[in-house]
Amino acid sequence: MTRLGKAFNLNTSIRTKTFELAGHTFKVKVPLTTELDAMFVRISEIDDKEVESRLKKMTDALKKDKIEGVEVTKDDVIVNGTSTKETVISVLQMEKRITEYIRLLIPQEGELNDLTYEEIEQEFPLQIQLELIEKITEVIQPGYKDARKN
Repeated sequence: MTRLGKAFNLNTSIRTKTFELAGHTFKVKVPLTTELDAMFVRISEIDDKEVESRLKKMTDALKKDKIEGVEVTKDDVIVNGTSTKETVISVLQMEKRITEYIRLLIPQEGELNDLTYEEIEQEFPLQIQLELIEKITEVIQPGYKDARKN
């Protein structure tokens, strides 16, 4: 505990905020700036093997036949001017972001440190995942949504 924490007898509960979604109250650990920075680094780091695996899965059918609007390159498939590889990277970053943010939730029991996106996907449809992320963002970065508009 820091000198400030000792001076005011602060504990981790001061960094706990709550929000409600669909009648359920969620508790969120508000991260320190260094924790948030580390989280953003983890979100941006994408495993090349995972990109290649997803890309192969998404493009195998497109590579079989000649399709109008589909251009096959050495390491990508361009569909109507959009890179499939860039789409895969965006999807993987979105999944990592969802996972990192949901790990900030304080469970009633146990820990969420090793939670995977696959587990989240089994429990929540994408729309609910996005609502959870929006609520968590509002709690840990109040005013962020308004600041992004400007």
